[in-house]
Amino acid sequence: MQDPSLTPINLLTGFLGSGKTTLLNRWVHQSSMQNTLVVINEFGAIGLDNQLITHSDEQAVIEMSSGCLCCTLRGDLSRTLQQACDGLEAQGKPLPARVVIETTGLAEPTSLLQLLMTDHWLAHRFRLDSVVCCVDAVNGVATLDAHQEAQQQAAVAEKLLITKTDLASDEQVSRLANRLAKLNPAAEQWQVVNGELSADLLVGAGLYSEESQAFQVAQWLSASRYELHPVEQYKGAFANSQANAVQHGDGIHSFCFSVDEPIEPDALEEWLNLLMSLMGEKMLRMKAVVHLTDREAPLALHGVQHIFHPPAPLPKASVGDRVSRFVFITQNVSPDTVAGLYRFFTAAQEVAP
Repeated sequence: MQDPSLTPINLLTGFLGSGKTTLLNRWVHQSSMQNTLVVINEFGAIGLDNQLITHSDEQAVIEMSSGCLCCTLRGDLSRTLQQACDGLEAQGKPLPARVVIETTGLAEPTSLLQLLMTDHWLAHRFRLDSVVCCVDAVNGVATLDAHQEAQQQAAVAEKLLITKTDLASDEQVSRLANRLAKLNPAAEQWQVVNGELSADLLVGAGLYSEESQAFQVAQWLSASRYELHPVEQYKGAFANSQANAVQHGDGIHSFCFSVDEPIEPDALEEWLNLLMSLMGEKMLRMKAVVHLTDREAPLALHGVQHIFHPPAPLPKASVGDRVSRFVFITQNVSPDTVAGLYRFFTAAQEVAP
């Protein structure tokens, strides 16, 4: 999942008019982004350096004066990246050190996250570094109220950028920031004017840190940003999730629970299989660091809807205790439902002969 030799991918998402292109135009001119391949959906309205609109089918990759590379997304992402890399190799140029993918404003980012896990060519060459989401300070609250896509974009992000703050009142900015904090407690928030933000703040959210050459488990999981409860404190398996969805205005739940004792591998597998089969589309994203009864070192888990990446073994020294921690982002699935099903399977394991 986090092989350091794989090329990091940063996914830039955000609803229509949220300022993604403005951010990219600033981002790619920063020195730390040299030799970055920027992939932009071909329906984008404005291109980087005013060059995207001049792309032809034969000109798959354009080298910009900043040292970045740029190409448009034609068809599926895997084919686009293969063509870009093949073209660079044919020209004797180095492959990109980083890839930035800008989604369309109406995109649900979970489909791209799944693709990075399931496409064989992509999974063996690239690793997800961060999901960055732009949210318009003026219209952000109304957009979240009206569009499920905007909710999902903000909910699965590691970095939330509140844009156009110069056009919004302090009350609007504060209201949006509070709404986003409830929707996605783990995400870092930054206020941005005209895309002016260091690119270094937008990268490095993956499980492996290139800078420190070590696994950054606590930062990747961000469990400390939640009100953490042991799994036993949840009420039951089938609490009414619709009441909470109405109360918060989003159908999105972001929550974390912990398990103090090492977990039986069979119980974990059966629980995750049931969650994915019954609630796959509603399980927007899951991250976990788990300790199993049959191994000393922990495992990192990452799932998107009904797709799970193979577990990644972690160095024993990368975590400070034997507590398993699960972070979920769900659509109309309550914490009680998820935790209650976990308790069901672990109880079955305890009474099994």
